[in-house]
Parts: sequence; structure tokens; C-alpha cells
Amino acid sequence: MNLFKKIDWRWVGIGYCFFVVFHLLPTYFMIDMDPMEQGFWLFVGLAVIGFYIGYRSRGITIVEPAISAFLYDLTLLLEFKDLWGRTLSHSWGILYVWGLSTLIITVFCAWMGEVFQARKEAKLAAKP
Repeated sequence: MNLFKKIDWRWVGIGYCFFVVFHLLPTYFMIDMDPMEQGFWLFVGLAVIGFYIGYRSRGITIVEPAISAFLYDLTLLLEFKDLWGRTLSHSWGILYVWGLSTLIITVFCAWMGEVFQARKEAKLAAKP
């Protein structure tokens, strides 16, 4: 219960909006692209957004991007047929891999953003 008090719900909402605006919308523009390029974007875009959330938010922000990524995965479930042209019933394995990959990439990159932010703050604090 104490965990829910520590979560900055504002960053959960901001993270979700970042995923929708900066990941989902560009994905729609890439529907006619080569599947390799589209797949590359799907993972790199998540990494960039996760890093940015971790870098910009204050404090420990590993949980917020994870919740945002989970909500984003639920949004992608609604758009699955339009994005990948497959029915949901034939793609459960892809959904498990996608959900787990999204979570791992987002949390790892948010952590990297936190590390980068901490190093930058330590450098600023060390300057006289």
C-alpha cells in the first residue's frame, strides 16, 4: 500500500501520453514501410521515450514508466489488427513477447535515464 503513495501518478499520465503521441502516432505513418524498419522503430522508440521519462522526472521513476508501458500495451491491444493486420486470437505469443519486451525496454531505459540524471546532478553539485 505504501508503494502506491510513492508513485508519482502525474508521470504515469505523462509517460502514457508520450507513448501515444511519440510512438503510436508515428507507427501509423510507418504502416507501409519495410517490416524490419518498422520493428526497429517499435523498440528504439520505446527506448527513447523510456529514457526521457527517467531523465526528466525527479526521484525514483522506475515504476511510473512500467505502469505507463502497461497501459500503452493495453492501448495497443485495441489497435492490434490495424497495426499488424492480424487477428488477436492468432497472436497470443506475439502479445506475450511484445508485452514483456515493452516492459523490459522501458524499465531499463528509464533506469538509464535516472543514472544519466544522477551523474549530471553530481557534476553540477561538484562545481564550485
